[in-house]
Amino acid sequence: MSNNMPNESLFILGIALLLLVGACQQKVDKPAAAEPAPGFSQALSETDPTNRDFPGGRGADQLILYTPAFGDRTGTNKYGTEAVVIDGRITNISGNDSEIPKNGFVLSGHGKMSSWIAQNLQVGHQVKVADSRIYVTKTAQSDLYLADRFLKESMRHFSILPDENRNSAYDHYKERSDKQRSLAIKAEEEKQHDVAMTYAKSAVEEAKKAYYSSFPSREEELRACWYVIKETSPEELEKNIKAFAEIGFNAICPQIIYSGYAVYPNAHADLAQNPAFVGWDPLAELVRLCRKYDIKLIPWVWTYYVGRSQSPLAANKKDWLAESWRGEYGSRMEIDYHFFCASRPAVEDFWLQVYRDMLTRYDVDGLQLDYIRYPVSEPWENGYCYCTTCRDNFKSEHGRDPHTLTPDDETLWQEWNDYRVAQITRFVGRVRKLVDEVKPDLDLSADVFPVLSESLVNKQQNWGSWLDKGFMDELFIMSYTHDPGTVATEAIELSERTPDGTQGYVGLAPFMGLTPATLLEQILAAQEGGAEGITFFHYGSLSNDHVEALKLGPFKKKATLPN
Repeated sequence: MSNNMPNESLFILGIALLLLVGACQQKVDKPAAAEPAPGFSQALSETDPTNRDFPGGRGADQLILYTPAFGDRTGTNKYGTEAVVIDGRITNISGNDSEIPKNGFVLSGHGKMSSWIAQNLQVGHQVKVADSRIYVTKTAQSDLYLADRFLKESMRHFSILPDENRNSAYDHYKERSDKQRSLAIKAEEEKQHDVAMTYAKSAVEEAKKAYYSSFPSREEELRACWYVIKETSPEELEKNIKAFAEIGFNAICPQIIYSGYAVYPNAHADLAQNPAFVGWDPLAELVRLCRKYDIKLIPWVWTYYVGRSQSPLAANKKDWLAESWRGEYGSRMEIDYHFFCASRPAVEDFWLQVYRDMLTRYDVDGLQLDYIRYPVSEPWENGYCYCTTCRDNFKSEHGRDPHTLTPDDETLWQEWNDYRVAQITRFVGRVRKLVDEVKPDLDLSADVFPVLSESLVNKQQNWGSWLDKGFMDELFIMSYTHDPGTVATEAIELSERTPDGTQGYVGLAPFMGLTPATLLEQILAAQEGGAEGITFFHYGSLSNDHVEALKLGPFKKKATLPN
């Protein structure tokens, strides 16, 4: 610890005094602007829904208002965003199942309305309800409220920072907080609305930077991104990979086989190179660039999902496609998704040949299996796979055509689920054997849904069994939510399930419109939940603001890969 570093108690006391002084300086008894404040409105879908077909009664793309009359909590699931309003002001924005305040309400959005909340509302905004609409007002005071919140929240992180980092974090915090208070005073004293708003906005930016800088930066963790290749030349690709490394990433998961194509040439007689890349080899270039910039290269490949109806694999290998209970190829739950049947030996042999060739030809560091599952099979009438092969196999073992079964046939229905789960697990085991034979030092991984019980019921994906059998070197869960608390819960389950020698990583979703602050909060939640690294879906979804927040906070120090 350096000589000018305060001990922890004095340090925390100093921060508290800074905040107290700032709060006193920011107290305002008069409006900052004489002009009317800008505002906007949005129609509500429903207030206190009575139909509970969905968790909390919140349906697809709805914006719901929950009042104390509804109950103590909203009861919603993780697929949304919620803003808590107390005494007419937004005091918190999070993910799901929020406590409904007695002196306020909760705005809850799903789908499009979830994104609308994330992109348009912020802590500090003033909100009123009238005529089935919400009316939002943004003033200089609302921005200053948010700035003050950022500074207060920064305090939570100082106690978890390593001693050697706390001093520099304190200095950065003090510098930013001093600037924030100076700007806040100018905003409060300014009579002209637009000028006051400019000062207040700048105060928020300074407070944000102080907040971002307060997040810990680990020295050992995987920092990865799923990467959708769109470059049309090696030169363009190098420009992005260089930027990728400069941000602080140490691993990349580029999409290599997807939608019935490979990005590289001569993958297989039945697997054409994507026309967008004809004339060059993106995978060969990625190998070269990842060595140059010291990045772990983990090719990301689609397995059973082979694209929509226009996919060449879906069109040319129709006899390999999975069929639903209704006799359809394209999924109703995942619109027009076409999957290969997991019971077909020809399907397994095809992919094993493709993987063997790729691992032999290219010096990659990993192989990541995605869509290593059935199509979503809930409700059961839309489930898979009921092709002739699956039905004949099951009937020969159990004496009953699975097409005649329903969940009411409890014992046989469980046998039918077990049969489907076993097909996926068997193939994962065969890929494990292939990797051990061809390239034993390579890391085999998979992208999976985070809640094992849901994966088993909805997608016949038993990743817990894969871990128990030692099939996985790394496992990536897709914790796609706005709620840091959900990320923490899912990271804990992953950590508890992951055996020694296997790395567990949490995938986060900036594509959902996460604010930079929320993204950093989710990274911290994943770290504290026991994850040994994080990855984002996807690189193209990271804004300049996301990148700035990462470089000020969790990525401010270079990290080595976990052992």
